[in-house]
Amino acid sequence: MKQKKIIILYILMLVVGLALLFTKSSPEPVAEPIVQQPVQVKEEPKKEEPKTEIITVAVAKRDISKRKILTKDDYYFKSIEVKIGSNDKSKYIGDATEIDAYVAKNNIAKDAFIENSFIASPNSEEYLLLAIKEGNYMFPFKLDQIDSYLLKNLKGGDLVDLYIFYSDDELSKFNTKNYKEDRLVSPSDDFVKNRIKPIIVGKKVLYIDLENKIDQNFQRKEAGQVQLELSNQEIKLLRTLMTNSTVMMYPSTYKQNIDDGLRLLNDKEKKWPLTDKAIFSKKKQLNLLKGN
Repeated sequence: MKQKKIIILYILMLVVGLALLFTKSSPEPVAEPIVQQPVQVKEEPKKEEPKTEIITVAVAKRDISKRKILTKDDYYFKSIEVKIGSNDKSKYIGDATEIDAYVAKNNIAKDAFIENSFIASPNSEEYLLLAIKEGNYMFPFKLDQIDSYLLKNLKGGDLVDLYIFYSDDELSKFNTKNYKEDRLVSPSDDFVKNRIKPIIVGKKVLYIDLENKIDQNFQRKEAGQVQLELSNQEIKLLRTLMTNSTVMMYPSTYKQNIDDGLRLLNDKEKKWPLTDKAIFSKKKQLNLLKGN
């Protein structure tokens, strides 16, 4: 009887164990933590604003015609903004030494930027072809050391006047008191009687040659020479006078180039301590020199 009870007890325990085994809920699986991958945001490329710089450029102050030799009255400078690395900096002119006394190769409009390609250097062959007007010639005027101040104060495009240095002497002939002849001497030994007269005025300087040669005494007799633009008649007069007279050059009192530089204005001459007698009258300018 005891054994039957024990067997029944074991069976009950087995049934309860099985019941608990099937009724017990299985533990929920533990979810592994999700590791979020960093999201890579594509950055839009930054638009770099162009880097700029300020440069100075030459600008035409007025309409400039072809063959015009430029002076400070023809241009001015202004500042503009350009991209760094562009060719604008080399294309334009930023210094007065790069434009002053240069010649215009073409017409340049007022307020236009003046480019290097628009002008020609005084040292170039192109300059000479452009600067000389048709029918005129290039004439060298040699300067003594005493005239060296002109080299420091003149430049291409400036105007000069040419004067003759002379005196009006009275020459007695045959020791006759009643006979007196006027004689022009250049120069005269009499300081009181020395005078100067303009012979060619308002002529343009093409360029200046500096004298580098030194003589055997290590002295420079000549300061250099100024290349002038003269007409055929002006050259005839000047060369004739230079054979036996002293001709001097001075900065011009005229503001504009005078095509006919032989024209003499008596009212202008009165500003100098000159004699009232004009060497060349308005009617007879060249006829006084034979061979013209």
